[in-house]
Amino acid sequence: MRGRSALAILLAILLSLPVVGGTTTTMEDDEETKDPCDEDPEQPCVNKTSMYLWSDGSNRHWIHFNTTEAENDAENVYTNERDSGVVTIDERFTMTPKLNKKLNMTVGGEIRIVLNIFLDGDWTNNDQQSGGDQGPCNQDCEELNISLWSGASEIVKQHVPQVSQGWNTVTVSHIITEEQSLWDSSAANPSLQIEMKLKGDVQAGFIPGTTTGDPANFTLRLSASGDTRVDLPIDSSSWEDGFQDSDDDDAMMPAEQPGFLLMAAITAMTVAAVYLPSRGDSEDS
Repeated sequence: MRGRSALAILLAILLSLPVVGGTTTTMEDDEETKDPCDEDPEQPCVNKTSMYLWSDGSNRHWIHFNTTEAENDAENVYTNERDSGVVTIDERFTMTPKLNKKLNMTVGGEIRIVLNIFLDGDWTNNDQQSGGDQGPCNQDCEELNISLWSGASEIVKQHVPQVSQGWNTVTVSHIITEEQSLWDSSAANPSLQIEMKLKGDVQAGFIPGTTTGDPANFTLRLSASGDTRVDLPIDSSSWEDGFQDSDDDDAMMPAEQPGFLLMAAITAMTVAAVYLPSRGDSEDS
């Protein structure tokens, strides 16, 4: 009987010690003071749900969630132009670096694409220009088309005929459907595609040194200034604990499971020591 009491006291002391697997309050406080959006500025975050367009000004174009980009064109524009002939625009701004998070889009939420585009020349087949003359396009032009992709899935494609010579603010809106709500980083790297074919018809005039017609010019203002961006309705559930690892078998395991198991074992031993009769007691009875 005396041995069981000593064992019970010893186990009670063990129960009062810190549990293995517990968390450190100081470390938690330090993590709470950090802005999670600063760790990966080019990736989406709770406070960053808009993508911005960047280019080296010629043949490399990309998007990401940071509002600045050191490698962006110094003049903050992408331009393709020629005096005579067809200018073909088929540029895809792909997220770089690749998306490394899983995103849950709000069903019924709005994707909003805002672009600032300068146009010159002709882009409508067999159209009458403002002066009453036939434009140079003859089944070799295409009006503006804007597409947003999630990996290989086309989320929205918008034909935009309502543009004019000079600067245009082009806005594309799309409502997320249930089938489009989950963007898994393994197969949903986003990209924005811009397509258009314009034609210029500059030629020498009757008077030496003069020209007639208009050049073809497509200029896109990038995101270092202006409103050029892609707003995504990323649902707040994307940042909840466990969402990013919800497909992993270990994601739902309690963070302090080793300590919990130790406490359960100690409790069981204490109960056994206090209440179960010893072999000597059984023989005495």
